[in-house]
Amino acid sequence: MGIYSRMEYALAFLHRRERRRRYQNRVFRTRVSFLNPSDSECISHLQLSKQIIADICQLLQADLERDTGRYNTLPVALKVTAALAFFATGSFQRTVGAIAGISQSAVNGAVHEVTAALVKRAGQFIRFPMSHELQEQTRQEFFLKFGFPRVLGAIDCTHVQLQAPMQNSHIYINRKGVYSVNVQVVCDANNIITHVFANYPGSAHDSFILANSQMPGVFEQDDSLSGWLIGDNGYPLKRWLMTPFCNPSTPAEHRYNRAITSTRSVIESTFGMLKMRFRCLDRSDLTLQYSPQNVSKFFVACCVLHNIAIRNGCRIDLPEDTLQAFREYEAGLHVPIGEAPVAATARQIREHLVQKFFSQ
Repeated sequence: MGIYSRMEYALAFLHRRERRRRYQNRVFRTRVSFLNPSDSECISHLQLSKQIIADICQLLQADLERDTGRYNTLPVALKVTAALAFFATGSFQRTVGAIAGISQSAVNGAVHEVTAALVKRAGQFIRFPMSHELQEQTRQEFFLKFGFPRVLGAIDCTHVQLQAPMQNSHIYINRKGVYSVNVQVVCDANNIITHVFANYPGSAHDSFILANSQMPGVFEQDDSLSGWLIGDNGYPLKRWLMTPFCNPSTPAEHRYNRAITSTRSVIESTFGMLKMRFRCLDRSDLTLQYSPQNVSKFFVACCVLHNIAIRNGCRIDLPEDTLQAFREYEAGLHVPIGEAPVAATARQIREHLVQKFFSQ
C-alpha cells in the first residue's frame, strides 16, 4: 500500500469513527486532520513539508503498522501526524488529541510509538564524520563559512524544561531554578546534528557531561580523526577541543577568540532552529509533563527529524532578535569552567594554531 493510499485509508478511518460516534449520540469537537493538507499547511502546522511527512511515514511503517485485527487500530499516517503535532506545538495531549481527531490516550500511545521508532533510527541519521572523505568535507565547509581550520564540529549543551521528577528532583534544578535536562549536541557547518547525548539532569555542568560522553573516546582512541571540536569557555582545552583564551593578551589571541565565537554561532543557530521547529523542547510557561527519560527521548527524536528536514532543504529562518533572545536565555544557564589545568600538548596545539592562522 503506497504512502498516500495509507493517508486516504486514515481519512476513511476517521470518517467511520465519526459516523459511529454520532450514532451513539456523542457530542463532537471540531477536528482537523493534517493527512491530506496543502504543503503550506503541513509546514505551518507540523513544521515539515508534506513530502517529508510522507517519507517519515514510510520510514517508520514497519514499527508503527501493527495488524491487531481491532477496529480502533490507528493508521500509520495518523500516528505520525499526531506525534508531529505534539512535537511542533508542545501542547498537552488533550489539545493535540483535538487537533488530530483522536483521544488523549491514543495521542499518548502515538507519541511514544513514533518517538521510540525515531530513536531506534538515530544512528542512521545522527553520525559523526569518521571516514577520511567526510572529515575532509566537514573541515572544508567550516573553513569556507567561518575561516577556522580543521573543525569537525561545534559542541555545546542546551536545557529542556520539564516537571519536577518523582525521584531525585533536586539534581534537575538548573541555575535559573527550574527543572530541566541538560543535553550535549555537536553539529556541522550546515546545522546537521552529528552527535547527541541526553543523559544528564539540569544541574550537571557541560564539562562533566562531555567527560562522560562518547566524544573523548572517539577522539582519544581513533588516530584516524584529524581535527577538533570548537567549544566555549564552559569546556576545558584539549588537543581535540579548541576553546577561547580566558584572558587574551595579544592581537592574535583576540582574533582567535573572535573566530571561535563566529564558528560557534552554528551550534547556537542549530539549537534555535531545533527549538523553533519543535516547541515541545522550548522553554515556556508550561513545561513538559513527562519523566526525564521520556524528555530525553523526545529530544533525540526531534534531532532525527531536524536532520531529515535540513537534508531535504526544509530549513527555518531565524530572525536575529529571536536568535539573540535565545542566546541571552542560554547565557543565563552557562557556567564558565575558569582556569583549569591544561595538558602541555593541548596548549602547544592552540598556540601553534594562533601563530599560523591568526597572527596577521
